[in-house]
Amino acid sequence: MKAVFMYDTVTRIFKGSKLVDDDYILQSGETLIEPSEGLYDPKKFSEDGTAWVGTDKEVWQATQDEANQKYLKEHPELAPQPTSEQQQLSELIKVNAQQAELNAQLIKQVAALQTAQATQTEQAASTTTQTQEAE
Repeated sequence: MKAVFMYDTVTRIFKGSKLVDDDYILQSGETLIEPSEGLYDPKKFSEDGTAWVGTDKEVWQATQDEANQKYLKEHPELAPQPTSEQQQLSELIKVNAQQAELNAQLIKQVAALQTAQATQTEQAASTTTQTQEAE
């Protein structure tokens, strides 16, 4: 038994494979050359008949993502709904971000108060020194 890989004779796109007897004679649109690992659809048999060529994973994934987004826009009822845990996590992330913003504001206010207090202390010390010198 051997594997035969089939492709469309016009587009040269991979159609599938089948197991045949060892004495099987290849037909048009068939080859014994196995597609390499890591090839993504559409896989095509090369024009020179020596190898399979395919799409890069990144291009294939982008195409899949685009098709999925289009489908979900056409059928929003089929869009995956977040679980209660995911909703709670989302809410916690939102609250955490608000808390971080509040903390940043408080740190700025404390820094401003410290600066103001240092300025007042310096002014008070300067006034005290001037008063002592005048006496």
